[in-house]
Amino acid sequence: MPTMVRMTTSAGDIDIALYTEDCPETTGNFLKLVDEEFYNGLHFHRVIKNFMIQGGCPRSKDPFDGRA
Repeated sequence: MPTMVRMTTSAGDIDIALYTEDCPETTGNFLKLVDEEFYNGLHFHRVIKNFMIQGGCPRSKDPFDGRA
């Protein structure tokens, strides 16, 4: 049974299934960053409908810095 995380965005909620037993280091790192509020205010820089989203670049918090 996966651990479930809900990500709230301006476009709605995204439910994320984390397979902590299969990928303990990856999911542990993700949950640590969630607890530290690392993802708050970040933008998605790539979205493919019904397939995937990519985000997490800390530079995306400032859309005017020219590096996001």
